[in-house]
Amino acid sequence: MIHGIPAEFFGQRGVSYDILCEFADGRFADIEMQAFDQKYDYAKRAEYQVARLETTYLKKGESWDKAPIVYQITVLDFPFDANSKDVVSRYAMRTKDGRELSNSLNVIFIELSKVACLEKTLETNSLLENWAIFLKNADNPQKSEIINKLADKEAGLMKAQKSLSSISANQDLWIAQYRQEIFERDRISSLAAMRREGLEAGRAEGIKAGRAEGREKAKKETAKSLLAMNILTIEQIAQATGLSTSDIEKLQTENK
Repeated sequence: MIHGIPAEFFGQRGVSYDILCEFADGRFADIEMQAFDQKYDYAKRAEYQVARLETTYLKKGESWDKAPIVYQITVLDFPFDANSKDVVSRYAMRTKDGRELSNSLNVIFIELSKVACLEKTLETNSLLENWAIFLKNADNPQKSEIINKLADKEAGLMKAQKSLSSISANQDLWIAQYRQEIFERDRISSLAAMRREGLEAGRAEGIKAGRAEGREKAKKETAKSLLAMNILTIEQIAQATGLSTSDIEKLQTENK
């Protein structure tokens, strides 16, 4: 049915849960669940993952028509596309007028944070939409009625029909390498995101400091002009500019 993360990778910082599965019709899927937004570029990440999945299961020496249909299914418990209300979004290679190049590479994002709008339309939802409701609410006792309805309606929901426990040694090795590579890229991406946030914070602080420095400079230039006019007292100039009397006296000394 499924092939999970190799034991040596448990405890590493990465996805919350990740399974590879093969369906009865020969299609393959990598189903990944992310509980927290790690600030990755999830779109590019998914494109890379689905391409790697395709190259794994098209065996060396096979013709192109043997290329399997593969899916990278990423389940997120946080918003991914703020511009869309869709819970399930499928991406594939298409022409500008919507013609699909092929259906071999498929990226699907399921956003659990948006499922509330689907709870009243169980009968008309797609299978994936109902699967999203189940994933979001399975452990919520307040949603037990909905979960029971789903269980009655969608027996064997998204069930893989064939175990990958018999995959070849080479594929086992690839999976181990792949998991380690994804983990490492996730780590690097998180560090890059933190650096970006740090730079943005530093830039904002720099702008704030620059504005303060500019205001201070303007005050001093005004004070110099008032001193040159020789009309106001040092106390009056201090009151007019907001500078201290000692600052005014210092400027007066510098300008002599």
